Amino acid sequence: MDKFDDIPNISYGSPLLDKIGIDILDLTQFLDNLSQQGVHPYEPHRVSYFCFIFLEQGKGQHSIDCHSYPYQSNSIIFVNKGQIHAFDQQDRPKGKLLILTPEFFSAASANIRTSYFVPVHQSLSAFPILHLCPGLKETSRALLNEMKTALTEGADSSVIVQLLFSALLIKLAKQRDRHLAHLSEQQKNRFGEFLRLVDNHFTESREASQYAQLLHTSYKSLNQLCKVCCGHTAKQLIDFRIILEIKRKLTLGGCSVQQAAFELGFEDTTHFIKYFKRHTGKTPAAFKRAYEG
Repeated sequence: MDKFDDIPNISYGSPLLDKIGIDILDLTQFLDNLSQQGVHPYEPHRVSYFCFIFLEQGKGQHSIDCHSYPYQSNSIIFVNKGQIHAFDQQDRPKGKLLILTPEFFSAASANIRTSYFVPVHQSLSAFPILHLCPGLKETSRALLNEMKTALTEGADSSVIVQLLFSALLIKLAKQRDRHLAHLSEQQKNRFGEFLRLVDNHFTESREASQYAQLLHTSYKSLNQLCKVCCGHTAKQLIDFRIILEIKRKLTLGGCSVQQAAFELGFEDTTHFIKYFKRHTGKTPAAFKRAYEG
């Protein structure tokens, strides 16, 4: 295919995905079902949800955004919403597929009260394959089983599933840090310093150039550092942190739109609404209503 526009979109629907925003599927059965429906998971396609592919058995090359990444058993493949990916035609992997909506991902991320504001699907975008150490493999399996059980326990289970998924994110994020061997200690420290500055100052500063000044570096150098470390620009990371906090204020904090705008340093509510909608596709009020159900 010569044009990205020609690449098919794959959208998967299930009662759990539609109701709670997450589903856990047997990978082999999922791939077989798609093939029987005339969908070709082994050819490039876009996905309309976030994917965590837990590979218990398999070895091959997984294609993501025109790059091939080698994988083996006991690995996780992360695929972001809207990315183009394809399974290896020569392999028939076994494992679990965790799929979730952007709304569920945002709600689960909002539960994390630590500095892990850069989600796994972003920070690993340049390195989307994570090989699990034995301990994390067992922890991941146990958390997935707990989530799968909770998904069958009725309408109130969504909060439990969110918390379990948040725990899984933190566990994966910790191992992620050990998989940045391509970075020098100086790069790791500088990137960490940038993230801490964003966490401390995002309510008063939304421009990457301002953080470059705080780091006594140039805007260009800061962007290069962020791209090497996580595949995204400094501004994208700043915006993600702000949007995450807005969602927290509107949902967990119970703030009104006007109150959230004021607390996050927006002098004009109209600008606040436009900013949020530009990054999420929804107005803050619509997001708040959807969350409250």
